[in-house]
Amino acid sequence: MVLGLYKNQNIYLCCMHNDSKIKIENSKQVNKLIIDYLKNEESIKPFYTYENSLKGFKKKIKESSFPLSKRQLLVNRIKAQYESYNLSVPENLSELLKENTFTVTTGHQLGLLGGPKYFIHKIVSTLKLSEMLSLEFPEYNFVPVFWLASEDHDFEEVSKANLFNKTIEAHTELKGAVGRMPASIYAKAYCELYSKLSNEDEKLQLKGLFNKNTPSLTLSEETTRWVNQLFNNINLIVLDADDKELKKEFTSTMHSELLNKKAFTSITETNQQLKNKGYKTQVNPREINLFYLDNNLRERIVEEGTKFKVLNTDIIFSKEEILQELTENPQKFSPNVILRPLYQETILPNLAYIGGPGELSYWLQLKEMFKNYNTPFPVLILRDLYMIIPPSILRQIEKLNLSIEDFFLDEKTLLEQYIQKNNINQLDIKEQLTHLQQIKKEIIQQVQTIDTPSVNAVEIAFHKFNKELEKIEKKVLKNTKTKEETNLNKITKIKQRLIPNGKLVERSECFIPDYLSMKEQYLEKLMQISNPFITEIKVLKQ
Repeated sequence: MVLGLYKNQNIYLCCMHNDSKIKIENSKQVNKLIIDYLKNEESIKPFYTYENSLKGFKKKIKESSFPLSKRQLLVNRIKAQYESYNLSVPENLSELLKENTFTVTTGHQLGLLGGPKYFIHKIVSTLKLSEMLSLEFPEYNFVPVFWLASEDHDFEEVSKANLFNKTIEAHTELKGAVGRMPASIYAKAYCELYSKLSNEDEKLQLKGLFNKNTPSLTLSEETTRWVNQLFNNINLIVLDADDKELKKEFTSTMHSELLNKKAFTSITETNQQLKNKGYKTQVNPREINLFYLDNNLRERIVEEGTKFKVLNTDIIFSKEEILQELTENPQKFSPNVILRPLYQETILPNLAYIGGPGELSYWLQLKEMFKNYNTPFPVLILRDLYMIIPPSILRQIEKLNLSIEDFFLDEKTLLEQYIQKNNINQLDIKEQLTHLQQIKKEIIQQVQTIDTPSVNAVEIAFHKFNKELEKIEKKVLKNTKTKEETNLNKITKIKQRLIPNGKLVERSECFIPDYLSMKEQYLEKLMQISNPFITEIKVLKQ
């Protein structure tokens, strides 16, 4: 539990009663690029502008400015969205009109029931960072923003939710931007969820959050509603940037993207630089990084000769026609994963983007593109990585005399760790093998003085003997494991429960079981141990 926040050498730390301190670099959950970024290694510095620290924020704030006209437009459009959804406008929205106010942003796709639980964890990290910055820089205001990735068109990717050892799935034949689809396509999945609950209070709790019986809602509206309700007492702003007026602010960039291919050139060069340093790249640019967006349609724009074609359609524009379309209907142009960050930083007075390891990896490919488009680059912050462990699992781990950290080992090493920690009878002949090497050396010395050619025979004999001893050692270990089969199976099951397929369970399971089991303390407990400046996996022991 957190006792409070304090400053130590100008860095916030969490005061936690937490026996488990799992360093991210030891967890195998984060790639080398991000580990080196978090450590501010010299090899990474060319790929970002501000370091991920309060020092970095101080510099970013000093160098940031955002026109009042853009602030007014942003506030007006957010206000209009909330009012159209019949939701109360966040109290802190008007703060965005002040020149000393900045946003801290995260975003995600519109997954069924939120998709994996790190959907919630990203928002918590954003709220906590905003709170920490407010304490560190009281002369400024910081507004947390959740950016709906509403234009994403991969419905298959957002249509499933894993919970209670089951997969709930939604289906639709609709195409195009997911955020524009009717929320009713999730209705059957909601009913399936409720049917799995025997506790009536839990059913009512979830029915109050999802499925408001308003069939006219889009998925953008539905997601805004339930996220707004879940974080009821916190001034989180949910933004859907699939908006004609906001996209007008991005028109000049999209115009340049169609004609000059700046993103393709700059990111291709950056990717080569990263590869030369031994890092893997997350995304590859297209020559044109825009989609054409319409009802039931989101397809790539490609240049073919003197024409611009929308793939998988009969839509073709001349250069003059596509530029006219962009001017008159900017809402029909949709940035892909590479241009979306640029759009975000164009319309928001933003200081930081908070994302997962994969997201930050591709952000580190974008700095030169931002420079070419004369757009400020944000501070990049890794979201909190959480493990939420129920009491029953904790008791089992304790009885097995293991630690939570042990479960990040590969399975073979983990099982051997259990045997060693519990002093289970096992064959340990390391010391004897060392003596054997000394005996071999002495014999060889004697043989060399008598018959040098026989030295090779001595080497072969000892090699065979060592191999036989290794076989015996493995056989004894196998027999030991057989005797401990029950506990070893239990260890394997716990590992699969906590880190299925080598990944934290937050990447695969929905937040709802945690939400129901912890009730009103769910978000409070996450907030208590959140600290995006501490690069450890946060362990929440229920």
